[in-house]
Amino acid sequence: MYRNLNHLVTFAALAETGSFAGAARRLDLPSSTVSEHIAALEKNLGLQLVLRTTRKSRLTESGRRLARDASRMVSVVEEAMAAIDADREHPQGKLRISLPFAFAAELIGPAVGRFTRRHPGIELEFVVSNDVQDLIAGGFDMAIRIGKLTDSSLVRRSLGVEPQLLIAARSYLETLGNPDSLEAIATHCFVGYPKHQTLRLNGPDGAVSLQVECRVVANDPKTIHAVVRGGGGIALLPRFLVERGLADGSLEIVLPGYRADPVEMSIVHYGPSSANPRVELFAAFVQSEIAERGRGALTD
Repeated sequence: MYRNLNHLVTFAALAETGSFAGAARRLDLPSSTVSEHIAALEKNLGLQLVLRTTRKSRLTESGRRLARDASRMVSVVEEAMAAIDADREHPQGKLRISLPFAFAAELIGPAVGRFTRRHPGIELEFVVSNDVQDLIAGGFDMAIRIGKLTDSSLVRRSLGVEPQLLIAARSYLETLGNPDSLEAIATHCFVGYPKHQTLRLNGPDGAVSLQVECRVVANDPKTIHAVVRGGGGIALLPRFLVERGLADGSLEIVLPGYRADPVEMSIVHYGPSSANPRVELFAAFVQSEIAERGRGALTD
């Protein structure tokens, strides 16, 4: 296979313009470079493609046959490049995204319609899982992650940090009492994952650790949230899951003087997002949505 396509591009320009000088002007190359490309192509093929005189040049029969194919090749390349430029201007195609259940349901799902209306050419495919997915093996363009990142090869775009709160249903607290100390809370029913947990909390006297045993175990924050809303116990949950319940009074913060460390939220992908305009658009959209909901910083 002939590997130097530049030589074929030069030959196609020569065939179309009818002269070495014309090819040089079209390609913005020195005439000597055009001559070198044609000579190298002829040497590689073992054929004379151009008959040269001091003032004129014309194609041989082999040259005319090659010129037809070379011109088609250049047209295909130009069409492909034009399509790429058009994709940058008006991105189209599928964007495959990995993200956790809770984030998908609470933050992304309600906002997706705004994105698809703005960018009708982009198709979104969400693969929802609480497991950390391998982007390359899973064929993902990007992922949304909650928690610290372990893969340093990924490009990270911060979505800020999310407070974590000790939460219980008002009905639970009215029935079993609202604990007013760490000692008291340890006797309550905890919901979470894994079964045995060490909660690290920041309180009035600094950092403390609290050993708890979860009587209800679930590996999904949305499920834990549902159990808590139903009066099943106390859990440590991200703020975005409990805001509505706190607002309508069905949920309450337990030991409001103690807070767990906030969790990081990130968009991750391989390579610069500018290399994939769909990634760039969706990443910017998610950042904007999070910022508008006031999640860019830890606030009380």
